Amino acid sequence: MNFRLIALNIRQYCPELSIPVIKERINIRYKQILSVEDWEFLYDSTTVNLIGITTQSTGVSVAVTNGQTGVTGTATTFGTDAITGYNFRIETEAQPYVVGSVTSDTALNLERPYGGSTAWNNDFSYYKTIYSPGVGNVAKISSIVYQQQLPEVSERFLNKLDPERSSTGTPTYWRNFSKTNADGIVSFEIWPILDDDYVVTVYYKKYVANLIEDTDTPVFRPEVLEAGALWDCFRIAFATTRNTAYIGLARDAQIDFRNLLRELVIEDLAQSSLPTSVRDVSSIDVFNDNFLLSHDVETL
Repeated sequence: MNFRLIALNIRQYCPELSIPVIKERINIRYKQILSVEDWEFLYDSTTVNLIGITTQSTGVSVAVTNGQTGVTGTATTFGTDAITGYNFRIETEAQPYVVGSVTSDTALNLERPYGGSTAWNNDFSYYKTIYSPGVGNVAKISSIVYQQQLPEVSERFLNKLDPERSSTGTPTYWRNFSKTNADGIVSFEIWPILDDDYVVTVYYKKYVANLIEDTDTPVFRPEVLEAGALWDCFRIAFATTRNTAYIGLARDAQIDFRNLLRELVIEDLAQSSLPTSVRDVSSIDVFNDNFLLSHDVETL
């Protein structure tokens, strides 16, 4: 059942209300239902390819000019590697520059002018530390896994640990770089600078937009949303018309909505990953073999 059909169904019971008013109430109830529980169906995962650091090799170098943004390379592959947005470090300078644009394999522009001395045949490295999941409906990242769940840390923690972001290695920590965005795009920082290419699994909670188009459908059973919005509209209709019949209709709709919502919660719990660790404090061994095999039991 799509957005338009839900609104038309409600309009049959509340003819005094316009379709725009009904649609507004549908979206309000939609957001309320989504926020009332930590729904399992809103969680998903995706993989993200992490790119290792690239350093100069024999015969490869760059030339930079003080006060200029242009960087000229010799035997480089800037365009092939598509390094726009990467950090670019000249020699062993403490702070890297950010690549603003790449014009060819041997030419790029930094986001800000180079502040060091003009020089040729410089050693260099470029790398990426900020990533975004390849999906556009991320409300927040719940965890990141590489071999095991990586600890989430703060920017302050990383600034104390490695203020210049010069360490290299395997994925060890992560932090939220940009928090929840209305457009459903969230980015994260991986520490340290990666010494090779890796693949991590990102677990996230989905961002759900309002229903806008007539063909839009809710992310859960539409009858739950319809019942909740109908309850709201009956109350609005009573406030508008003072027709006492709407009081009884609102009461019935409230009961229907709560029953359907309870069913939705039960269905969602059936899909969730509940903990199976059990601590026994009874000092009495009452477990059979099947129970012991399916639970991590600790007896005190």
